Amino acid sequence: MLKIQIISDSLGNTAKDVVKATLSQFDENDVLYEVVRNPFVTTKEEIIQIIDKMSSGKDIVVQTLVDKALAEFSRDYASRHDIYVLDILSEFLSVLENRFQRPAKNKPGIIRRTNEDYFERIRAIEFTVKYDDGKDVSGLKEADLVLIGVSRTSKTPLSMYLANKNIKVMNIPLVPEITLPKELYEIDSRKIVGLTTSIEQLNSIRTQRLKTLGVVYDNQYSDELRIFEELEYAHTIMKKLKCPIINVENRAIEETAEIILDLIRTNGLKTINI
Repeated sequence: MLKIQIISDSLGNTAKDVVKATLSQFDENDVLYEVVRNPFVTTKEEIIQIIDKMSSGKDIVVQTLVDKALAEFSRDYASRHDIYVLDILSEFLSVLENRFQRPAKNKPGIIRRTNEDYFERIRAIEFTVKYDDGKDVSGLKEADLVLIGVSRTSKTPLSMYLANKNIKVMNIPLVPEITLPKELYEIDSRKIVGLTTSIEQLNSIRTQRLKTLGVVYDNQYSDELRIFEELEYAHTIMKKLKCPIINVENRAIEETAEIILDLIRTNGLKTINI
């Protein structure tokens, strides 16, 4: 069995992802392997202990060590034991140092913060999925952002796009017949963004949606008078909440998202490191 030892001065997620992506190119029924992750390795003694347990000429080391001396020691020690080393960071760091004409920081903690950023993103995505389309409003006060608007104004795709920027998003549909949660009026209005569009655009999108679902006509969904009433209701709510309103007509998701990100940066309620 092939053993792949991941050696990292952080969590080792970068190396793990590389190994996972590469191994996915092989049928798991045809190959035998074991991946062992060794996180927070910071000494030569730890590296010696790991490599001494490996099979010469067979096993592999995949490492992400920022400390140049430690990375070089690992490569040399493994080489003396006929162990192949894939060093993910060192060569690229050297290239960047050459291009930038300045040394790298060589601080392992920076990678750790990157991993923390990854987990924050996962939490944001999980939150956004849970609170999509007003299914549950119990997390309203925890949300970094609340998107409101009538059906088919890109609330869900925008929410998911922004969640990937580490923003916990809740989106709530505005329907005249459905009473909004009172908590919506209690949170900071700077956290709320209203989405709107034109009657014509909404009619076109909804009609296409019905065709996709195999429905010929739905007066409560695609009728222009109904759409007008919904948009008027939505604008009334948005004005009452005193929230910014974005017209999403003919805008790409990325374009609308950038407007929202600018609003978030301006209001200072959420730090965005992008």
